[in-house]
Amino acid sequence: MKILCIADIHGDRESVLRLRRYAIANKFENVLILGDFPDYDTFRNREKSLEEVRFVLDSLSNFRVLAIPGNCDTPEILNLFDEYGINLHENIAVFNDTTIIGFGGSAPTPFDTPFEMEEKEIYEKLEKLLNGIKTERVVLAVHNPPLNTECDIMTPGVHVGSKAIRDIIERFQPEILLSSHIHESGGSTDTIGKTKVVNVGPLTHEMFGILHLNKDIDIELSDL
Repeated sequence: MKILCIADIHGDRESVLRLRRYAIANKFENVLILGDFPDYDTFRNREKSLEEVRFVLDSLSNFRVLAIPGNCDTPEILNLFDEYGINLHENIAVFNDTTIIGFGGSAPTPFDTPFEMEEKEIYEKLEKLLNGIKTERVVLAVHNPPLNTECDIMTPGVHVGSKAIRDIIERFQPEILLSSHIHESGGSTDTIGKTKVVNVGPLTHEMFGILHLNKDIDIELSDL
């Protein structure tokens, strides 16, 4: 099984349509979206933000979609996710012997974006989700990458990831962590213990990942 993983769409409708054509041509059935649907000019406008979400979901309606919000998405996005039956935020999806755990939003940023939460809340909610997992293999799908990795570097030497998410990885050691959020580190990988950490990159830069759930579990990075 393979799952197309995208993030940071930011209103780039042309890339969404190109991705749809790519997914059809390559026979994908599943798409995982790691948040940030609207562009930077409209993300504080609730109606326009949700309009971008609807465009993406309608464009991908012939796939099984799962999604979490990014920090630029309004909290009302969760109602829309529920309407479409795709909400993975604080939820799980089980694929045979693999559980995908979804957790969106981000730790506080200097930009006061709509979907932020304190590190303590992030840790406690992820801890609760991970304590209930019964499958052997776990993939953690988040928007915010963990702190102090190759995946959270905004400028050289400046790491801006989540400490709570790093602490969760160190404790629970999922097989793979999927993230996005920090465009400058798009396409980067790292490891924390046995966990492979990946920033799938922004779709607005034509980047995405392919999660392979077979006998072995792995993530492949690619672009349009």
